[in-house]
Amino acid sequence: MQKTTRKIHPILLGTLVILVIIVITSTGGSIGGEKGKKEESREFVELEQALMKVKGIGEVVLYPHYEIEEPTNPLGDYFSSSAATAKKGNGLQGVLVVVEGAEDFKVRNQLSKILSTVLQLPEHRIVIEEMEKRGITNENE
Repeated sequence: MQKTTRKIHPILLGTLVILVIIVITSTGGSIGGEKGKKEESREFVELEQALMKVKGIGEVVLYPHYEIEEPTNPLGDYFSSSAATAKKGNGLQGVLVVVEGAEDFKVRNQLSKILSTVLQLPEHRIVIEEMEKRGITNENE
């Protein structure tokens, strides 16, 4: 009896260690990714608040569009040429901006230039749309 219990304990301990490693590695990637997205969303909130302070601009909502990255083989970059593995920045492909005050062409043009500079995007990847006016628009009614 003692011989079987001595063999069972290391097997159980080894199995437990393997399961813990599997759980940690499977959830570890998503935790880091979530943290990165939270930091990016905080940056966009700060950008929205800064844009609201510009003359002629009311409320601002930014909707970023990112490049969809497919999971790749970790050794895939090792065997490819260095020119082909150059990263494209943060993966931001474009942005939709919904703004109060976008009906004015000057405000639209100014906002497009600001976002192009700050986000390092060409102006054709920035879409600016007027925000829908809600509530009573005529004070006499």
